[in-house]
Amino acid sequence: MSERIALAFPNSRLTGIDICKEPGRLYRGSRSLVRFLRQRPDELSETEAARYQLLIICDVLHHVPHADWPGFLASASRLMADGGTLILKDWVREPTPAYMFGYLSDRFITADRIRYPHQSELRSLARDVFGGEAIRSEFHVKPWHCNLALVISPETRPHRSKEAQG
Repeated sequence: MSERIALAFPNSRLTGIDICKEPGRLYRGSRSLVRFLRQRPDELSETEAARYQLLIICDVLHHVPHADWPGFLASASRLMADGGTLILKDWVREPTPAYMFGYLSDRFITADRIRYPHQSELRSLARDVFGGEAIRSEFHVKPWHCNLALVISPETRPHRSKEAQG
């Protein structure tokens, strides 16, 4: 995905973050305007708050402990510039073979204690964190119907402490 974004927006600076051992190890494009960091959103927001016009969280939320979902998204929101957009894409629960394959793969190959949200749960979480009217659109990402993406533009960014602003 990073390679496609870099090609689509060749004059943009891109930052990819992950907690894996080698973030960006599969990236094959030019690294002149692209960097990869081993950090969580809350760590990055301590040094780079409110600077990104576009954030994409793709297939990550189900790996985050369920109780931490609101805080995880709130820390990501602190990275957004005013007027910025977040695309939140994750697998949602549904009784299909593709969903079951994804669940079994994530649960037993990665050994993570994953939890996929229900479609309504993902919408509710986004509204709670970003505001009731923050979801601008949503769509299913082919080839699997259980891939749901929400396009979110917060009504207002959550208040940041003076320490986080400084």
